[in-house]
Amino acid sequence: MVVGAVRTRAGRERIVHPGTRARVDEKGCLLLPPTLADRLGLAGGGTIRVEDHGDSMCIGRSTMSLARVYVESTNACNLNCSTCVRNVWDEPSGRMSVKTFDRVLSGLEAVLPTPTLFFGGFGEPFAHPDLMVMIEKAKAVGGPVELITNGTALCEEVTRELIRIGLDRLWVSIDGATPEAYADVRLADALPQIKTELARLAHLRRRSPKGLPKLGIATVVMK
Repeated sequence: MVVGAVRTRAGRERIVHPGTRARVDEKGCLLLPPTLADRLGLAGGGTIRVEDHGDSMCIGRSTMSLARVYVESTNACNLNCSTCVRNVWDEPSGRMSVKTFDRVLSGLEAVLPTPTLFFGGFGEPFAHPDLMVMIEKAKAVGGPVELITNGTALCEEVTRELIRIGLDRLWVSIDGATPEAYADVRLADALPQIKTELARLAHLRRRSPKGLPKLGIATVVMK
């Protein structure tokens, strides 16, 4: 089945993904393995991005494929950072109802391949009292689930629950590499605590069969 095609010499093979080989038919069409095509969201009539790197090429996801869905469970936050957009807005704080979230998930169930669901936005996701329930429901849909947090809500109980649920990646936003720089931006002295909890996460996830969640650090580069 032709699920994606680029013109090349007939009969020649190329490696299009680490550990995966694809065949080129007599018409010069590249035949991708169904599992790889599904992962890239390729379907008949779709358009893909192909980057030419001379002796190699890079195939991107289909432009018709939904890759990531951002869910802002709440716009509330427990910090008052000096760089936050809340300093210039007067929007009331609120939170997404579980009923609304369930409607989002029902829509994702009809999308193949299942896109990544990312909890984040202007708010701190852990400010939502039902966040763990929402993460577990999102994981049940079958796609990757990621979350970004300022890290102040992390503790052993929360970390163990994230590992149990199988959160795929935990992003922690840290602005400032020293307690003094951190406090200058975040107006809080939480950096030592956050570092302790991230060390705990690294230790506990080594005991998990899947080694999840993976850890990402997000920072805003400033003078």
